[in-house]
Amino acid sequence: MVSVSQLKEYLICPRRYQLHRVLGVEPAFIPVPLALGSATHAGIGKIYTSLQDLGTCSPLDEVLQVFRDAWSGAIDGPVPLKLEEDAADPVDTGVRMLVAFYRHVLSADPANVNVIAVELPFGSVELHDPDTGEVLEEKLTGVIDLVVNEHGQNVIVEHKTAAKKWSQEQLAHDVQVSAYQVAAPSIGLGEQVGLRYQVVTKTKLAAVQVEDVIRDEIAEVDFLRTASGVLNAIGASPFWPVRSWACKSCQYAHACSGRRR
Repeated sequence: MVSVSQLKEYLICPRRYQLHRVLGVEPAFIPVPLALGSATHAGIGKIYTSLQDLGTCSPLDEVLQVFRDAWSGAIDGPVPLKLEEDAADPVDTGVRMLVAFYRHVLSADPANVNVIAVELPFGSVELHDPDTGEVLEEKLTGVIDLVVNEHGQNVIVEHKTAAKKWSQEQLAHDVQVSAYQVAAPSIGLGEQVGLRYQVVTKTKLAAVQVEDVIRDEIAEVDFLRTASGVLNAIGASPFWPVRSWACKSCQYAHACSGRRR
């Protein structure tokens, strides 16, 4: 099985992929943005699960409690968080984002939101090389944040937390929803799905950016070509390091130089 996060990790740095996915090196820390994003996702999931089960939003204090519980779990986990000096308090930031998101959902009249699935897992989606037609041994797996139905069409929604609004280039080229579009027919969501990003910003005045995007046939082929290329590269075992400014914040930097394959 292979996920989009695995493909992205290899593209960022093959050496990091090797340390994490092949050698099983324990990370030295968990970045606060990663833990904050996971806890915020838990709060957002609470909102939509309530809409799916009850047809109404949970009270805001219940949503915030889910966030705080998830954050406490990260704090108390076996791997320490890496807190940044002079950074805003993560709990305050998460609360600010969730309050903004909660208001966003209420403003859109939640009674009209037809939630089909929250945190929808999928696996065993067939991948192929678009140039040769060869069916790949690895299958695509993942978890879709949200599926809603609007006017008879299923819409796949991806939630992101970010320091600022996403640019049009990010929205156009991110492969996450391209992968979901490829997977949609195999997991019963239909041939024609809508694709949407909901980006919650960590700015002092938190905001929710909602963007519907389109992935055409070229985007699907690009994703399949990327997946095929990465999987072929992993099979050939070239795990070179990519040295950059990002190395100082890498969870696996402590093992990068001294450990060999």
